Amino acid sequence: MSQRTAEATLQAHTLLHEWVSQQGGRLDDRVQFARDDERGVHIQVKPDQTSSMPSKTCVIKIPVELTMSYFNAIDYEIPTKGGDGSDEKTSPFSSHGVVFPKQFITSIGSEETTAFFLMGQYLKGHNSFWYPYIHSLPRPDELTTPLFYSGEDLAWLNLTSLAAAREHRMQIWKARYEKGYRLLQELKFERGIDYSWELYLWASTIISSRAFTAKVLAGVIPMEELSEDKVSVLLPMIDATNHRPLAKVEWQAGKDSLGLAVMEDVSPGVEVGNNYGPRNNEQLMMNYGFCIPNNPFEYRNVNLRAPPGSPLAQVKTEHKQHFPGFGNRDKEQEDKYYVFSISYHHTGTPQPLELSVFSADLLNALSIIVANDRELECIELAESGFRIPWEQYANSRNLIAALNQIIIELLSYVQRLEVSGRQLGEPKTLQQGFVKKYRDSQIQLSRAAAFVANWTILSSRGRLERDDSNDRERLVDQLLSRMPNEVFDQNTAEQIKARILTRNSLLPDKSKSGEVFHFERLFHLLPTNIQKPCRDCLDAIISFARRAIVINDETGGDRDDTNNGPLVLLAYSLFICFIVAVHRQNSSQLSPRLQYWCNFLLRRYTTPRNDVAWTLPDENDETILSAFDSLMDEHVSHDTLSSVSTMVGVAPPSGNRGVDEWWLSPNWVRWAWLVLEQEMIMNIVDEPLEHMVEVERKMKMVNLLYIPRE
Repeated sequence: MSQRTAEATLQAHTLLHEWVSQQGGRLDDRVQFARDDERGVHIQVKPDQTSSMPSKTCVIKIPVELTMSYFNAIDYEIPTKGGDGSDEKTSPFSSHGVVFPKQFITSIGSEETTAFFLMGQYLKGHNSFWYPYIHSLPRPDELTTPLFYSGEDLAWLNLTSLAAAREHRMQIWKARYEKGYRLLQELKFERGIDYSWELYLWASTIISSRAFTAKVLAGVIPMEELSEDKVSVLLPMIDATNHRPLAKVEWQAGKDSLGLAVMEDVSPGVEVGNNYGPRNNEQLMMNYGFCIPNNPFEYRNVNLRAPPGSPLAQVKTEHKQHFPGFGNRDKEQEDKYYVFSISYHHTGTPQPLELSVFSADLLNALSIIVANDRELECIELAESGFRIPWEQYANSRNLIAALNQIIIELLSYVQRLEVSGRQLGEPKTLQQGFVKKYRDSQIQLSRAAAFVANWTILSSRGRLERDDSNDRERLVDQLLSRMPNEVFDQNTAEQIKARILTRNSLLPDKSKSGEVFHFERLFHLLPTNIQKPCRDCLDAIISFARRAIVINDETGGDRDDTNNGPLVLLAYSLFICFIVAVHRQNSSQLSPRLQYWCNFLLRRYTTPRNDVAWTLPDENDETILSAFDSLMDEHVSHDTLSSVSTMVGVAPPSGNRGVDEWWLSPNWVRWAWLVLEQEMIMNIVDEPLEHMVEVERKMKMVNLLYIPRE
């Protein structure tokens, strides 16, 4: 398999055309083989044609006898009726001198038999019936699939999902080859030693990149015998057509021949494309060795692990118990954890905004991962999957947390690809060029998806309070204007804008005016007459705590930042204690929204008893609150607390605050702390758009309190 020139490659296809014609096949007179560096050898309408080749033209037709598949390896015979009505058999599928022992075929299966059969025909050289076809096939040095990468080319795969996909396929193919090779030696098959790993790798790549399913033989072989998904069929000359997404073609499967017809007009000089089906760029790279910028079927697989005993693993197990048939599906069907490109060619009914960029399986799985205890209790199981009903009261927290989790994953992935890409420099080989296109498509896809997810989270934070369509358009434009052209080109920005403005969100409408809050914004939820006294009181207490309590912040956060630092839980806990105390004292002082929320918390979370001192299960948390108890009992003055006494009751005197029942008693503060662990959304990415522009910038996280609307 020595390297050959471009002219030799094109000449090999000319000889292939002559062979197919001699065997009864044909290539339409208006088309020809052509070659260029970008597309390699391809079929095009001759440039000198005076008119387009019309739709429904059968461009290529080959006799069934030229196909190569498992059916040739077994010398498959087709049952027919003779002229006198007697049973007869015809055999258009011949092994042409490569006959494997039945034991070998039975042991390795149809898929591997096809690969070894192609190897056998290659080893026959000029004596093979298919020599003109095999001679036209790419040599190993011409194949650009990742399994043939080495050296610097291989380094370009690092940190992409292609690296893992390559390793996975290599392991599978190596194991299959070794099984087949070992059997050939045990059976003392002629020339068995010549069936090398390098030859197997070439043959398997040819099949994975060029073969069609056995359904193309439906006009010859009964359908019941074509049910085996692993039967691949090589179609000489037809497989020289390149993939073009959304190309309109039709298969013409007859009893004696197979044809490929175009179902659209093709202009002179234009390539005749085939449609391999909806393939994302990872599939195109792994199977064919190329990828497509702006691929209309681009999506990314996200790897979500479900360790044994985790909530996700438990829910999946429970679902399979309820719906055994679902559990029998293979893993590839079951775990559809996809992030779609903004230009993905969805079919069917338009999906909600978030489901147009994230698969339902991905969002539902993430919702289990980020769920709090009460959300896990309301999981709905159906044959199609499982979900947490986000439309129910207080469950939008779960959707927001799930979207934030995917933003973190997407931006981290972009950072890895961007930083490593800069270290790689510019591509120097064809393979590196393809991987760069792949990496760029993954970055573009991830950024657009993160932008959409951030839009929904901004809605939940009250950043997009007005729902007027003109105002929404202005807000989208403002956000997109922050993105330089190298982040989103004009076409991508327009697609993002159209998607946001034309799709409804999964976030309930009532949630779009703000349900997630910084500490500073919480006071705006209070009636005007309560805002200042509450703020003055809590600010004073937090100021005392900041100076007096030594906190070991292992997260590296700013200890003075009440939006993210170690005091965040304490600050929010004090607010909850205040709201609940006002509610218990005189609920009419609060808005209906806060009244409803307080009732919800008091019903959901067991309130503390006076006769038992609560202790937090986490030792560090308990240390902080123990120090706070001492601070409140010994150092916070009565004047500091008196400003809110008409709303929450009079505070006990110093020395009794650690034992008496009051709104900041040790038990109530611990109760609020435990509520927060369930009801907060932790580590929300505060400004993801900044991270898109400055990719090496550390993501700023904030911890926000969730207060649902009734």
